[in-house]
Amino acid sequence: MFPVFARAREKARQTSCLSNLKQLGLGLLMYVQDYDEKFPTYYWGEGNAGQPNSCTWWAGIYPYVKNAQIYACPSARSCGHRTHQVWINFYGSPFTNAGFKIDYGYNEIIGNVGGGLSIGQIKRPAEVVVLADCSSSWIGGYWSSGRRDFLRRVAQGDCWTGCGCPPNDTVFASSDYARHNGGSNICFADGHAKWYSFNNCRTVSGGGPLRYYDWEWQ
Repeated sequence: MFPVFARAREKARQTSCLSNLKQLGLGLLMYVQDYDEKFPTYYWGEGNAGQPNSCTWWAGIYPYVKNAQIYACPSARSCGHRTHQVWINFYGSPFTNAGFKIDYGYNEIIGNVGGGLSIGQIKRPAEVVVLADCSSSWIGGYWSSGRRDFLRRVAQGDCWTGCGCPPNDTVFASSDYARHNGGSNICFADGHAKWYSFNNCRTVSGGGPLRYYDWEWQ
């Protein structure tokens, strides 16, 4: 009976997480409507003088969601990296409050467009990933990987490598670090959210169902 109860409990957490992502996705769309139909930019050096138009996505949409708890996934394993205190000290409460966590990642390709990517540039918003269960606050571009179609930080949302880098190739075959019943929750540019299995956390470039990179938006 214990495995049955455990699965039922995790299913409830998965549903709660999906609700979190839907609310965050709605906040993102409200931000877009108020900022010339552009998504928030998100650079690794966010908020510094060299990138005056940048912001952290979580701070940008907070006025719309007004709930720090929805940034935390109820299924995420306890890892110190999710406090992100080093990067957000200058943003104040609630982001510097003890216990604040971010368990979701933002589309790094969208975030790296200077001045903010216009939502009109995304031709298939129902298929383009913007937020997801993630082992970092950005999903990543996997620039040095031979398997860029596989969104590793999403598929293995609890596989923290200690530096923000994606899980390496030796972990590819394992769904042990998937966050919800062997898969992950993903939110799309049109605001809807859905669970995807470990093996389906890959983009159309590799035969998967998701669009992530700019060449896949059309």
